[in-house]
Amino acid sequence: MLWGNTTMGSSEETNIRKNKARSRLRLNLGERLALSIGVIIGLTSLVLFLWLSHRQETQALRMVEAQAQALLTDMLVTREWVSSYGGVWTDHPGEIYLEEKDGYFLKSPAMVTKELSNLSTNKGLYEFHITSLHLKNPDNVPDAFELEVLRQFEEDTTPVSRVEAVDGERFYRKMIPLPTTISCLECHADQGYQVGDIRGGLSVMLPMAEVDQALTANRQALMLAMVAIVALMVGLLYYFVRRIIVAPIGKLTSATQTIAAGNYDVCCAIHTGDELETLSDSFNQMVQNLKNSHNALQQQVAERTRELTALSEIALTISRSEDLETVLKEGLGQVIQAAEMDSGAVHLLQSNGAPYLVANKDLPVSVTSCMADQEKDSGFLIGISQEKIPFFHTSLVKGTCQFQATGVPCPAAGAGYGALVSVPLRSRNQTLGTLTLLSHQAYVPSDELIQFITCMGNQLGAAVSSSRYHEQVEQLATVEERSRIGRELHDSLAQTLGYLNLQTRAVSDLLQVDQIPQAIDELNEARQVIKDAYEEIRHAIFDLRYTTHLNGDFGAALREYLYEYALQSAIPVELLPDDSAAWRFPPEVEIQLLRIIQEALTNVRRHAEAGKARISLIPGDGVSIIRIEDDGRGIPPHHARPKDRPHFGLQIMRERAESIGGQLTVFQSEWGGAVVKISLPNAYDKEQVGR
Repeated sequence: MLWGNTTMGSSEETNIRKNKARSRLRLNLGERLALSIGVIIGLTSLVLFLWLSHRQETQALRMVEAQAQALLTDMLVTREWVSSYGGVWTDHPGEIYLEEKDGYFLKSPAMVTKELSNLSTNKGLYEFHITSLHLKNPDNVPDAFELEVLRQFEEDTTPVSRVEAVDGERFYRKMIPLPTTISCLECHADQGYQVGDIRGGLSVMLPMAEVDQALTANRQALMLAMVAIVALMVGLLYYFVRRIIVAPIGKLTSATQTIAAGNYDVCCAIHTGDELETLSDSFNQMVQNLKNSHNALQQQVAERTRELTALSEIALTISRSEDLETVLKEGLGQVIQAAEMDSGAVHLLQSNGAPYLVANKDLPVSVTSCMADQEKDSGFLIGISQEKIPFFHTSLVKGTCQFQATGVPCPAAGAGYGALVSVPLRSRNQTLGTLTLLSHQAYVPSDELIQFITCMGNQLGAAVSSSRYHEQVEQLATVEERSRIGRELHDSLAQTLGYLNLQTRAVSDLLQVDQIPQAIDELNEARQVIKDAYEEIRHAIFDLRYTTHLNGDFGAALREYLYEYALQSAIPVELLPDDSAAWRFPPEVEIQLLRIIQEALTNVRRHAEAGKARISLIPGDGVSIIRIEDDGRGIPPHHARPKDRPHFGLQIMRERAESIGGQLTVFQSEWGGAVVKISLPNAYDKEQVGR
């Protein structure tokens, strides 16, 4: 268990750490909004940066292309000029020349081109190269690029340009075709060329280092500018979002948390002049509505609590089983207090349907006399009693009586009352009387108040119905008990007196013939019979005392009876289960059960010679079993009984069981004693159980 608790604690600590980490990583609304827009701006800037970089690179290549084209054009013009003069004479021989004359050296256009190329290359500017597939000078062998383009010129004379890496450096290369002119034939006629033939190509190679450096510098500057602009825009955006959106929403959030804590005295003031201000106004109105609803709900809860308390108190008053007048008086006071009224009265219906006053709370005599003097067909008490109206309420501010002649002052209004409510006392769809309440305050009672007072009237009606039901049960029990006492007196005391009459006559006869010893024996036997009769009468009085004092708690009365029974008979009786709630039956059933138990235990005391007894209740499906058993000598064979002694039979107990819908059987107990088994149905009227 200790390890389990340690594991659980470790798991909880891990969850707490995870929650803290998540809370640290969680961003607020302003941060998330600024970050989201910043990401969008960043992505847009990145796309713009890539586009601008590509555009710059394209423009740089166009400039290099224009420069290469200009150089090639210049070179062609220079070659054409040299060729137009049949060559050029220089005073320096250079690397190569055609002829020398008087200290001057003749150079061809190709030689001029090569020397210019060498000069430019040495200065790190650019490089020209004249080449052909049919070389006249082996030094002009084409490289891979030139060879590919020369072969292409045989089919298409379009100039070709590209950027290539040479020895790890980038160069822009362009090559144009060299058509054969008349001046070219002076040197190349032997190769079979004619005017217009493409006899080779002129290429130029420009270094890209400076261009690449410029592009890189421009890209870095552009990137820094864009990063600075994005950072500035995100910062400004975060500032304005936090000020314009997050701060007002934060106020709303704080207000909602305050409301969630149960405090409705909060107001969220936002003055932004936009939708957020409209939202705050709507929020404040909602809070006010919630506050009003909460207060109304609390008031309703308080009213319902007060009503439930009143119902509970009235139910407790009814359960005390006091006399009806006391119950109605206490119940009336509780209803007046719960309904926040000032006075009231309870009327019950007589056998002829006329109401009569039973309980009065703080009503002056003038008001009660007015109620008593109402005409039979016009008074609200008669109307409610005869079910012509479901309830009655009126305002007394007019000050005139509604049930007597016009202009007669209203006694209730004269006594300072402003409102009157009257409802029926009903039980089992029967009107038993009326409950009338008066208030000094003039108002029209709400439907909820009338419903509550009606419910109170039904509770008091149930009390009246229960009281009358108990009276009927007691009357029936009294009649039945008188009949039972008559049968028992006939079965016991009458037979005992008859037996004593015979015994005294026998004693008289024995004395007349001087049989003194026999007469004494007969007198001793008669004395024993008298003693037994005395005990029977004493126990009968004891049983009757508990039969008529159940007090609404059959289980408690049964335990008390068994305790007194054990004291008088020295036979302890165990009660199973020893719970009053389990021993709950309708009143007439409880009375008959107690009488059966009393008669069964009387037989145990008289005949069983038992040391202990037990009474058990066994609930079943549809039928409950009550067993009364002892550990005595058991049942005599064929239930034989002596002919010379009076004896209680089982017929009375069977009749009692059958009168409440049950059955009674007698058989041998596993203890060796006798068992009286009572089978009772469970389908009793639930409204009568426990009354």
